[in-house]
Order: sequence, then C-alpha cells, then structure tokens
Amino acid sequence: MIYIRIVMICFILALMLTAWYLWHRRNGAFLVFDVSGNPELHQILTVTAVALVAISVLGIFLLFSGNKYLNLITLFLGSGAILIFALIISKNEH
Repeated sequence: MIYIRIVMICFILALMLTAWYLWHRRNGAFLVFDVSGNPELHQILTVTAVALVAISVLGIFLLFSGNKYLNLITLFLGSGAILIFALIISKNEH
C-alpha cells in the first residue's frame, strides 16, 4: 500500500509540474508554437493547466482516502487531460 502512495505522489507531482509549465508558457513560446500570435492556443494552455491543477487536488484527496482503487480516478483523469491536450494541439496545427 505504501508503494502505491509513493507512485501516486510522484504522478501528482508530475501533473503539478506540467500544469506549472503550461501556465508559465501560455504567453510566450511553447515548444515550437508561438502562443502570443494565437489566442486559441493561449486558451488551450490555460484550460489544460487549470484542469491539471484540479485533477491534482482531487488526487491528493483521493490519495489519503482508504481505498487504493480510487487512485485510478486520478490516473485516468490526468492521462485523459494530457491526451486531449495533445490531440487538440496536433489538430490545431493542421
């Protein structure tokens, strides 16, 4: 049980770091994209960062509940949010 908590803490930290990176890159350059010239990309980065913070907060609450299977909610929501972000970014450039 302690191993699950350690792995989940690492995953939640990764989500928080990703949200921080997206939040701070929403006004400048993000990878190969110029966010300052594209307000839609700015909005996508902002919404994704806020969603990842919300998922991280939910994950912290679920981490300290007694049920280890509730941690799957955090894994699915976090992975799904990042997947949707990647699909929207790839669609945005084509």
